[in-house]
Amino acid sequence: MKPFSQWTKQDVEEEFHLTSTRESATLQVWLTGIQEVSQDEAARLRQLSEKLRLHVHDWNEEELKVYFIAFILDFVNFYQPSYRPFLERELSASYAEGKKIWGVVDFFVASGTQFPKEPVFFLHEYKKQLDTSNDPLGQLLAEMVAAQTLNSRPHPIYGAYVIGRHWYFAVLEGQVYTESLAYDATKEDIFQIVGILRHTQLLIDCILQQ
Repeated sequence: MKPFSQWTKQDVEEEFHLTSTRESATLQVWLTGIQEVSQDEAARLRQLSEKLRLHVHDWNEEELKVYFIAFILDFVNFYQPSYRPFLERELSASYAEGKKIWGVVDFFVASGTQFPKEPVFFLHEYKKQLDTSNDPLGQLLAEMVAAQTLNSRPHPIYGAYVIGRHWYFAVLEGQVYTESLAYDATKEDIFQIVGILRHTQLLIDCILQQ
């Protein structure tokens, strides 16, 4: 089968019989109840937001990762004794006879230390605005479906994708997924983005401790 980078939303929906819904209690819980950032953190985030506003149209994908996304992720302690973040790691899963879904994932959090075991959260980054040749939601969903296959027990799979200044959060439960509206990191939304990512760590703690 084709790698993650070649999947579209329609492909994933048809191949894995996924459906979307506009409302999800799991997504709502994830995106709300987040803690406020400190004054020092707020000042740093405003600096990052302004840097993004000035350069988002000039950066390529690697520059977006290094100069912005990496600093946002640094606000979250995804390094824990039982799980950690992984960058540019290959993930593959067999889901039917003779069929495999695979590819290299930009960023994900999974149990394990040296090698990933049970993936829980994915982040897919893409600099440009969506066009017909690229489908970051489709690629993210393909990765999340692979995680479902690899995990030893059913639980929600969390994910996000970035298009330039905009962050979208998605949750997959069984064969149903829900996507958030866009959060604009060049505006005050940047505080919510960090809050949601921190909340993600708490959700991962709950999932892996079950």
